[in-house]
Amino acid sequence: MAMGRLFGTNGIRGIPGKDLTDELVSRVGHVVAARLGRHIGLGYDGRLTSPRLSDIMVRSLLEAGSDVHLIGLAPTPAIQLSIRRGGYDGGVVITASHNPPEFNGIKVMGVGGLEITRSMEEEMERLILSRVPLPSTSIRGTLHPVTDSIEAYVKTVVGNVDGDRIRRRRFKVVVDAGNGVQALSAPKIFERLGCHVTPVFCDVDGAFPGRGSEPSAEKLTALAENVVKVQADLGVAFDGDGDRVMFCDERGEIHTGDRAGALLLDFILSQKKGLKVVTTVATSSLVDHVTKKNSGVLFRIRVGSVDVTQKMVAEGAIAGLEENGGFFYAPHQPVRDGGMTAALMLDALARWERPLSEAMATLPTYHQRKGKLSCPDDLKETVVREVKALADGHVDTTDGVRIEYDDGSWAIVRPSGTEPLMRVFSESQDVATADRLYVRYYSIVESIIKKAQKMTNLV
Repeated sequence: MAMGRLFGTNGIRGIPGKDLTDELVSRVGHVVAARLGRHIGLGYDGRLTSPRLSDIMVRSLLEAGSDVHLIGLAPTPAIQLSIRRGGYDGGVVITASHNPPEFNGIKVMGVGGLEITRSMEEEMERLILSRVPLPSTSIRGTLHPVTDSIEAYVKTVVGNVDGDRIRRRRFKVVVDAGNGVQALSAPKIFERLGCHVTPVFCDVDGAFPGRGSEPSAEKLTALAENVVKVQADLGVAFDGDGDRVMFCDERGEIHTGDRAGALLLDFILSQKKGLKVVTTVATSSLVDHVTKKNSGVLFRIRVGSVDVTQKMVAEGAIAGLEENGGFFYAPHQPVRDGGMTAALMLDALARWERPLSEAMATLPTYHQRKGKLSCPDDLKETVVREVKALADGHVDTTDGVRIEYDDGSWAIVRPSGTEPLMRVFSESQDVATADRLYVRYYSIVESIIKKAQKMTNLV
């Protein structure tokens, strides 16, 4: 299914005042009211433009006749939990997740706080972009403040792990919120679990002055330094809206999202055989290894938290994960949740009674290379088509082009659904092969983009 003009991999993203206009935000509100129902939960992240966009959305929803339950400033998973707890018909989160500070966006939630399906996105998009007048109502909605979302979230997360076992370990944890909204909840989660918490960038600031809103390994030097300095057991780093997390072990080493996710899967799946797991075509083969080891069932699908959630619900899967640090735990809620993921890691370490570095060492080694190239949205399909034609292995077009080889190595080229980028990943148990595949496909993508742009300039 091709991405729409508004909804990308994960909601609507844009620059306020440019492509994310006040008129567009208002129209989204009217469509949400028309399609989802009378009771709508609304929350937002700490971006500088979020309060104003939230005000526009509130006004639009009220005008369209929906009652707005204003959850306010909170991590996305806390807002989703609040929507579920309130029994609302749906919800809206004003956030651009990990995007740079100038961006913002809109995530639309359905019943239970789950992101709406792709088919619902398409239906809403047609209404939003059409010039057809939306149904009007003489009944104006009312505004209801929600004041307990953070506390309810913290309490629910803590209740989904073995708190007594964790408290006995008296863990030291460094929390890097990256100036994002997990600063409001993650330290509380760890404190409730008896941890000594060292905060890093734990003041909410929409300019993200600390290390930016994306917790990529190269930006987590302050986290690693603090872990070593205070001799912590664990370091955690969240993205801007708090639904993803990256981990740092006691030695100061940052671990990739899919490697940490595979370790958590090992912890969860080992407790009961035959459980189902969902992941994406861009995620490490470590997930296949761990699932097979524990007699689990694995589903690989296209990239996008919406798709992972929907597949989990359809199959009754216990967990899902993405390579970017997104982890989904169904006993809590089948959505990406950085706070829940971090608590699960503590639960695993407490059960195993070993440091994170030793736990990670139990997994086989897969070498990965990851990169991205700027690519205008209108060139993405061309890049995918030409890469497919040049691929020299088995081709999987579930999302972009994944090229698989007989030795288990693979590479993937796929368009970002949230930014004007093409992403290139490779993986192999042989480091030279991982390097070779990455260089090959990165060079191919770079050449295609340059050639297309040159032709465009000649026209």
